[in-house]
Amino acid sequence: MKRNAIVTIDETTAQVTKAFQKQARIFGTDEYKMWKAYREDFPGAKMVTKTIKRNADKRTYRNLTYVNMGRFISVKNPALMEEFEKTKAAAKAQENPYRAVLAWFLEKFPKYDDYKQFFEDRDKTAESSAAEGDETNNRVIDLAS
Repeated sequence: MKRNAIVTIDETTAQVTKAFQKQARIFGTDEYKMWKAYREDFPGAKMVTKTIKRNADKRTYRNLTYVNMGRFISVKNPALMEEFEKTKAAAKAQENPYRAVLAWFLEKFPKYDDYKQFFEDRDKTAESSAAEGDETNNRVIDLAS
């Protein structure tokens, strides 16, 4: 779809890009004038932006940093820590060292749900401890007043 294009879906709906939608809200822009002309032909038309289909089952490795991999290994199988460090050192010679270490990690821990749940629990614990820290700071401030 072109940047400045309006695709007519039916008489009440027109598909546009997000950039077009933003610019059409600004008085005097080319997009505003195009939308105004379009509305003369189809008075009840509404703008709709195209949404991207997301794969809900997609595996993401958002929290799999070297530090988090090390934490997971130290909890689940501490004997692998030495092998993990050797793998990180050996991977530095490769074009994409992180991918090599990630492949090793996924080979050793193939159950995706295990480490996904582990990192979600870690995030929740970190958030709650941060919130407790904020409450503690608030109490100190309240006492000082």
